[in-house]
Amino acid sequence: MGRLEERAGSGAMLNYAALKRFGRPEEVAELLAFCADTKAGYLTGVDIACDGGVLAALTMKDMITVARNTQQLQ
Repeated sequence: MGRLEERAGSGAMLNYAALKRFGRPEEVAELLAFCADTKAGYLTGVDIACDGGVLAALTMKDMITVARNTQQLQ
């Protein structure tokens, strides 16, 4: 992780991720390739979180804490 990501609070988000790491570009590319494929023809109007489990674990209180800590870093 670089300085920009660290300042933006990305490191703090890893604390909530089930996988405890950032996704690799090829992992995100696989998801995008599936969405663009005809196999996903019935997939419409949906949000797909490719975040290592962060959204599943994050509460509103956690989001506020991360936002406040990020503001203090800037």
